[in-house]
Amino acid sequence: MNFHYALVDDLISREEFEKRVGERMKAAGGLLDENAASLLVVTDCGRHHQRIAGIAPGPSIVSFFGKVLSASEPEEFARKDGETGVRATLLLGDASGRIEVTLWDEKAGAAGEIEPGEVLEVIGRLAPRGGSVSALALRKSTVLIDCPMETERTCTSPVGTGDLVVRILGIGEPREFTRGDGTGGTMVTAVIGDKSGTARLVCWDPAVLAASAAGDVVCIRGARGAVKAGGPEFSLDDRGSVTPIDEDVDVRVTPAVEVKAGECVSLKGRVAAVQPPRSFQTRTGERSYVQNIDLSDDSGTIHLVLWGDRALLGLATGDELRVYHARAKEGRSGGTEVSVGRGSMLVGAGEEDDKEIVFQGTTVPSTLGMTLDNGTEAYLLSGDILPGQEVTVTGTRRGPRIIPQAVEPAEVDRQALERRLAALLDETC
Repeated sequence: MNFHYALVDDLISREEFEKRVGERMKAAGGLLDENAASLLVVTDCGRHHQRIAGIAPGPSIVSFFGKVLSASEPEEFARKDGETGVRATLLLGDASGRIEVTLWDEKAGAAGEIEPGEVLEVIGRLAPRGGSVSALALRKSTVLIDCPMETERTCTSPVGTGDLVVRILGIGEPREFTRGDGTGGTMVTAVIGDKSGTARLVCWDPAVLAASAAGDVVCIRGARGAVKAGGPEFSLDDRGSVTPIDEDVDVRVTPAVEVKAGECVSLKGRVAAVQPPRSFQTRTGERSYVQNIDLSDDSGTIHLVLWGDRALLGLATGDELRVYHARAKEGRSGGTEVSVGRGSMLVGAGEEDDKEIVFQGTTVPSTLGMTLDNGTEAYLLSGDILPGQEVTVTGTRRGPRIIPQAVEPAEVDRQALERRLAALLDETC
């Protein structure tokens, strides 16, 4: 009775709950046990067990039955306050879908007593960004659930037990992060795709992806999947593997006219219109960029909003462009637009034209940020560099931008400076 009362403890008192359970049992003439009567009272209060596919974020707790497809061993972790915690994860399924359930601390110890194939009744709370449930209470059940133990996984159905066969669409640069216990680590993200769509892959050990490149078809084993606010996502650590395989995997591309708000889509077409990039300041005080373009394919035209460095690729009308794992939403002025930002992959004429460059000039502020100007050409510069300096920059040119690898002071050439000043005066006259 206490187990089911947790589902309605915000609605009625324990005394009232026990009273209603007793009344249900009495009215059934002894045909209902306490467990069955408790479930009916929970339903009377407007709460009920859900199918896994129907679990969605909300203010109240969720309850459901699920067959155990897999169970991890309990593992220790360091909390932000320095204390040691314990967690374990279960993968549960029913006929409608799959979901990951996290057991914390003393509940995690029960994971060793749970066997694949058993059915559990779970009361829990869905994680704020979706994808998993934190168990508040659970117990074994005699309910029968028709759910296969082995399930095929795709990019758009990330929760399951099967391996992933996908094409790697792009791999980002490794970046450092700080764990909850204060220690550091390095991670790398990638975008993967198959005939169902695309997903984000977060690899917590870059060595696992070190032998892979964009375009490779691979089999991924040991990845944990979830559907998050930004779309499907897989997480892979050093216990997983990425193995090249000799297969052909096509990635689903959505025609422009079929794009719907709320979907995670991939697009392919030609740039039909380009607006100049604009700079803005992020909430953290950093400078970033945004650019609006229109992309056309055989079906029609869709509006894209490019964020960050993607806005500085130097795209032009007629350029061929491919966009992977981008989020469609309602535009501010109506219609549907596609936001190409964090987690998205963009492949176009500007991005494929990266070149090594050594360039000397003067640092000059502009509306888009710091530029390096030699009087004839000018490029945007990444990084913090003071204005008015004569420098030689060695780095990578990406469209109208240079990503520096080295910045060195340069001697001022008096004659060159006079020629640049004369050219500037001619332009202003």
